[in-house]
Order: sequence, then structure tokens, then C-alpha cells
Amino acid sequence: MKKSSKTFFITFLLLLSLMSIIRPVFSKEINKNGRQAIPVLMYHSITEDSRKIFSVNKKDFYNQMKYLKDNGFNTLSLDEVYEHMINKKPFPEKSAVITFDDGYKDNYDNAYPILKELGLKATIFVVTGNVDEGSYYLSSEEIKKLQRDNIDIQSHTVNHLKLSKLTQNQRIKELSDSKEYLEKLLNKKVKYMAYPYGKYNENVIQDVMEAGYKMAFTTNQGWMNLDQGMYSLKRVIVGGHMRMGTFKKLVKFD
Repeated sequence: MKKSSKTFFITFLLLLSLMSIIRPVFSKEINKNGRQAIPVLMYHSITEDSRKIFSVNKKDFYNQMKYLKDNGFNTLSLDEVYEHMINKKPFPEKSAVITFDDGYKDNYDNAYPILKELGLKATIFVVTGNVDEGSYYLSSEEIKKLQRDNIDIQSHTVNHLKLSKLTQNQRIKELSDSKEYLEKLLNKKVKYMAYPYGKYNENVIQDVMEAGYKMAFTTNQGWMNLDQGMYSLKRVIVGGHMRMGTFKKLVKFD
């Protein structure tokens, strides 16, 4: 395991341990703000059997999605999120957003059939430099099929580099080339992105805006709300070793 992955996972576990402490206060704030905060779930790989840091077992994923379905959650597209955010309108009751980072092929093989069966919307942030590059990542044909079938495709840059470490010209190229590739492939406007490794700063945000994106998502743990700004939106990290009880707490509204 790389050092950066270990650090990220340790931070993730510490944040989870704090959820039981901050949750009661956070729930009151959600109610006070009139449903302006919602969970944006962040997944990566959905595997057949393993439970690694960023790999959620297919059965666990099914149980999590079934819980959302059975408990009346509204899964929103990012266009729907943007509309509510920009107009400062309360979200529908028990809203949630399902996202995947990187664009692994198992999103198509394992996650997509479950989402389709349960009628849930989701978004995949794709690293466009990996498209059609072997069997580990999504192909262009798979991406087109997903987009046609209620799984929105958005940008995760071209090469998954830490944007805060790049020059401005390098950042603009990463952001713009990814956007243009997906727009040409899918014949639609690409308006949203997720920061690789969650790395961003004010200069990165400026370049994201300049490239034409309307919202950007971080890896910062927590529910998304209006106060965070359109380019520093939080998500709820779903790890491979997460118990069902923990998942329920992370998406619980009351």
C-alpha cells in the first residue's frame, strides 16, 4: 500500500470514529437549514469478493443500495443537485447522491446492474486517460451505454494528477482536455468534476471555474451543503470494511 493511501485511510477511520459524536449536532443543523444538507456517497471499486480500502464488496454494495431503496431515499443526478444549490431550494426529503471515482470497469460489471435493478441514479467521475486502456478501466462503449441508462458520466481529469501540484497551464490542460473528450464522446455538456486525491486550493478552484465546470467535489468527509460553496463540496467516503450499521448512520436523517 502506498504511503498516501495509508494516510488517507487512517484519516478516514478517524473521521468515522467522530461521526457518533458530531452526528446529533449535525442532524439538528440539517433540520434547521430545511434539508439543505445531503449525503453524497463516494465509492471507487465494486468487487466480486475482496474488501480493500477503496474496494466495496458487491454484496455489501447491494445491501447498501437496497437500504436506500427500501427506506425511501431519493437518489439525485448532479443536474438536480445543481438546480437546488443554485436556486437555494430545499432538497426532496431523504435525498442522497451516489458517486464513483476513477472509472473502473467493475463499476459497469458489478455496480451498474444493481443500480439499474433498483432504479437508482448515480454519477461516475472518469479519468479519461484510462478509457479504452485495458480491461481494468471503462471502455468508451461502456461509458456511452452507462450515460444512456441513467448513470451520469463526469470528469476526474485526464491523468489523475494532484492539481494543486501542477502549473496553471498543466491544470487547465488536465481539466479542459478531459471535459472536451467526454463532451465529444457523449454529445453533452460536462459540467461537474471531482478533484483527484481530493487535492485543491484557491488557484485550482479558479482554473476549474475557468475550464467551465459548475460544481466540484472533494474527498472531505461530511454531508454536502450550501455553505461549502459550489467548488468545495464534501462527500461521505464508503470504504470496503464498512459495516452496515455504520453505513446507516452515515446516511441517517433523524
